[in-house]
Amino acid sequence: MKSTKTENNNFSMEDFEKGLMLAGYIMPNSIAEHNEREQLEQYENELKEKQPKNMYFKRVVLAAEIASKLYAEPSLGRIKFQKLVYLCEHAAEMDLTNRYQKQTAGPFDNKFMHSIDKEFKKNRWFLVEKQIDGNITRTKYIPLENAESYKHYYDNYFKKENEKIQFIIELFRTKKTDYTELATTVFACFKELSAKNEIVAKQELLNLFYSWSEKKKRFTEKEVLDSLTWLQKNGLVSQSFV
Repeated sequence: MKSTKTENNNFSMEDFEKGLMLAGYIMPNSIAEHNEREQLEQYENELKEKQPKNMYFKRVVLAAEIASKLYAEPSLGRIKFQKLVYLCEHAAEMDLTNRYQKQTAGPFDNKFMHSIDKEFKKNRWFLVEKQIDGNITRTKYIPLENAESYKHYYDNYFKKENEKIQFIIELFRTKKTDYTELATTVFACFKELSAKNEIVAKQELLNLFYSWSEKKKRFTEKEVLDSLTWLQKNGLVSQSFV
């Protein structure tokens, strides 16, 4: 199958079809795919059993709040959505850093992001739909009949953190995917370095940023450092850097 890149060239049609299969929208085409989907289902069950205070469902509810606030924004696609889930989890102090892997587009909890689609569908909150326009595929989050029912859970879980979560959502509301990806990766790099040092060196951050993925080289050093300054200006980064 010819690979067709989608959503800012970060995903191919193969990725798209695999996502649909993992989310339960289409049947597996092989034993390997069947096993992979079974592993995802096992992962979801383990999350539900092992994460304290129903952390799995709490994460889904937080994701629903982001989708509810931004689904009508043209800039919201799968990558931006993933990055905002990550940032809002940090804002809510959910301490899930170890669940995220370093992916081309930034920190990404792959299995959980696929399970969100299934939970949205099961609860009739949102339909996660791929819309194709030529060679561009964008994920849309379409409200369903129970789209408002998550709010009761959200109010219970995030009453104290709501102001910080809403700040993140509004801060990135109209930001494009690339801008969000850059800021989120810079944020993740800064968090990793600040855990080791009280003061983060800009050069050390640049080295870590570019070691993340070859595709990060499309961002200039100035863009990376400008993003770091922007994060500090908006209070997402509080420690010093030199």
